[in-house]
Amino acid sequence: MDFLNDAKDFVIKNSNSLIIGAIVVCVVLFGGFGYRYFKKSSEIKAQELFGKAMLTYQTGDVTKTFEAFKAVIETHKNSVQASYSAFVLGNLLLGQNKYDEAINWFKEAQSADVRTGFVGADALEAIATCYEAKGNKQEALEYLQKAMKDDRVRYRFPQLQWRSALIARDLGKVGDAKKFCEQIISDTTAQAASYKQKAENFLTEILVLEKS
Repeated sequence: MDFLNDAKDFVIKNSNSLIIGAIVVCVVLFGGFGYRYFKKSSEIKAQELFGKAMLTYQTGDVTKTFEAFKAVIETHKNSVQASYSAFVLGNLLLGQNKYDEAINWFKEAQSADVRTGFVGADALEAIATCYEAKGNKQEALEYLQKAMKDDRVRYRFPQLQWRSALIARDLGKVGDAKKFCEQIISDTTAQAASYKQKAENFLTEILVLEKS
């Protein structure tokens, strides 16, 4: 009985604190559930909007396509679909030879978020392509090297290394060109097979030039 009386007195004396504590717990719990719900809801909306943008893209209407994908980016800024949308816009602009604008969108598409898959990393190679088309081979080489540090595009490493070797040669960076060729030759993956002979021939040419 003493214990019950003590407990009763404690509840009465601390009723305000207990109520506040209960409210805090409820807010945290429902806040967590609410956050997950709205996050999921936002993801669904982003997916739906991206799907509509893709349908617009298939119509061939460039103006409406731009508007549709930009809407995804503007309304769902940090979503995976925003990265995809920026990547599509970058490619559209690249196809129109609008390299500076394309670079800006590819930079928007670039993401370390693993959920973006190869797109988040492939945007780096796309930026390199833009810089190479502009004649800025040094920037192109730097972005190719950044791409080769991302394992999400590991299957493309031999191709990236071959492109890097050619650009390095054009820049007079013979040592780097040799390094990229050697990486291709030592690569045992199936993706490297079609580049091995090219790399061996190129490496031979470099070695002959060095001796002459």
